[in-house]
Amino acid sequence: MIRVLFIMLFLCSCTMEALPSLKLSKELEWLNVSRPLTEKDLQGKVVLLDFWTYGCVNCIHVIPDLHRLEEEFGEHLAVISVHSPKFDNEKNTALLKRVVRRYEIQHAVANDIEFKLWRRYQARAWPTFVLFDPNGEHVGNLSGEGHYETLHKAITILLEEHKYRLSSKPLPIDLESKPDTFLDSPGKITSDGQRVVIADSLNHRIVITDKQGKVTDLIGGTGSGFTDGSYQKVKFNSPQGVTLDGEMLFVADTNNHAIRQIDLKKRTVTTIAGTGKLGRGYGIYADPKRTDLRSPWGLAKRGQDLYIAMAGTHQIWKLSLSENKLSVYAGSGYEDITDGKLDKAAFSQPSGLSFAGDLLLIADSEDSAVRAINVKEKRVKTWIGTGLFDFGDKDGYWQKAQLQHPLGVYAVSPQEVWILDTYNHKLKYIDANDRTVKSITQDGFTLSEPGGLTRLGDKLLIADTNHHRIVAYDMKKKIFREWSIQHTK
Repeated sequence: MIRVLFIMLFLCSCTMEALPSLKLSKELEWLNVSRPLTEKDLQGKVVLLDFWTYGCVNCIHVIPDLHRLEEEFGEHLAVISVHSPKFDNEKNTALLKRVVRRYEIQHAVANDIEFKLWRRYQARAWPTFVLFDPNGEHVGNLSGEGHYETLHKAITILLEEHKYRLSSKPLPIDLESKPDTFLDSPGKITSDGQRVVIADSLNHRIVITDKQGKVTDLIGGTGSGFTDGSYQKVKFNSPQGVTLDGEMLFVADTNNHAIRQIDLKKRTVTTIAGTGKLGRGYGIYADPKRTDLRSPWGLAKRGQDLYIAMAGTHQIWKLSLSENKLSVYAGSGYEDITDGKLDKAAFSQPSGLSFAGDLLLIADSEDSAVRAINVKEKRVKTWIGTGLFDFGDKDGYWQKAQLQHPLGVYAVSPQEVWILDTYNHKLKYIDANDRTVKSITQDGFTLSEPGGLTRLGDKLLIADTNHHRIVAYDMKKKIFREWSIQHTK
């Protein structure tokens, strides 16, 4: 009866038949552990496999649930995040190490490059959970996010049923170390020509410099959290999108699922949208501060309207600052690549925004696309990209060009657009007149998963995320170099 109960608990079960008992493939590459795990290590523990891929925003959303379960059940629960990479770039274990630390994953991670565990346990979507009892017998599968309560109940019942055979022996966890750098995984960047603002994402702070790179302000950075107030008291959680408007700075506080406003004169931070909780639906309240957001990633401002790349709902939202009104601007909420009217169009994890005249350019990450919204005509058009599983590294005519999970876009004009082809580790130039795409490279100089870019005079400044630095590309001299930041640690 107890097994039947478990299957009923797993309402999204991939199969009603029992799958093989727990067995780890020898080909797995392991992270966050001092040695590869074995089935013997897991004897006497409830084991939860979390199948994920690191560019998937839904997979990021479940990480806090996994942390919560680990804290509640301790050593009796073994969580293993089985990375099953969608994109070619995600197969690289060295890059995955940086992402595991960026997402602050506290448990063992296995890189299942060949999808052997994925196939064995019939995972069909990212994320998928597969649960095993302390004897290593399969219990059930769940797909999607928002299953904390179901998982908690199932684990509780399993631990009670097997309470006389549980093991509290710790696993050989050995977390990835923090880099000795001033910046830590900077995500987005913006400038008004005099100041440069950097979302120093994993330091959970905002860094402001002058145009020569001298640090003038550090906002937050005392650990992650969700607190308004003065620069010294405020806390962020992995901020991303930033945009300046005079003495007001707006921040997409991504892991707090909130939009923050920084008054640079008063030196204070306030929340103007979001509750700090991950939204589970699409409801929008009259008061933006009562609405749960889902991973706001990019920002762009036009007049009194703040446009938000809401990666977690696959939409573009709009916050009217004059009316204090939040609304869905474009996107049906379906994850797809569909053009046309604003409410019928579909996006796939939009992560970067930039205005050029009446065009709102979008780095639409999960479908490896560049999209454009004509705000006067209120229509969406795809420039580059064809589908969720169509990606590559191909220049030329833009209908045949291919990108791989772009995160950043900057429009110098409607005809001159720069894109960060993030998983190809490249800066690319789009000529909208000729409708062509061209890679910008330099011998001996590499980027690593760059996330954001802006303009400062004749230079583009690039947040070179995995290298924990800012890079300058001189558009006239056509050369890259590291942009020096003068600071006191």
